[in-house]
Amino acid sequence: MARLGYYAAWAAAIASIAYDVPQVLQVAGMLPTPLDRYLIFAPSLALAPCFVVAVAATYDEGLREQRPWRLAALGLAVLYAACVTMVYVNQLGVVLPRELSGESKGYELLACCGFRQPFTVIDLVGYTYMSLSTLLLAPTYRGALRWLLALNGVLVIPIFLQLFWPQLIWAAAPWLVTFPAAMLLLARQSREHR
Repeated sequence: MARLGYYAAWAAAIASIAYDVPQVLQVAGMLPTPLDRYLIFAPSLALAPCFVVAVAATYDEGLREQRPWRLAALGLAVLYAACVTMVYVNQLGVVLPRELSGESKGYELLACCGFRQPFTVIDLVGYTYMSLSTLLLAPTYRGALRWLLALNGVLVIPIFLQLFWPQLIWAAAPWLVTFPAAMLLLARQSREHR
């Protein structure tokens, strides 16, 4: 199981970095639309199952007293994946193709990621679950991994509060670093248990 966790944590780190780069380029106005959204949603869709598998693999590696924490983290990881997968599949399979064909009228409700759009809310709730998942994993590790998981976990506050104040996206921006770094350290930890 440690091998699976190692590869899944690496894949989660790679997928999150593959999301990070186009997200930064989009904000800087360096990517045309809809290419920007394809480059953001596709790795995000890949990230969801990778994160779930990485968290699932931690369960067997944990001591008995750590397992309830890790199982709770897994439950939240599954909720995260369920929420965001629904969002990204709709974006990649419905919204963007309809926009490209000029048939987007009537599908505005499915769009993401603007303030008070239903799929934006689902996406933010998903990332709230992800942050809570890493927060629950944090006390089951030591050292830098514990701190990175905890730092990513406390980002739950600005992530969730973006439902009301979208400008808090800047307060949640450390996720671009804390999450992939935590996944890389989790991969290293899994490798040591092989």
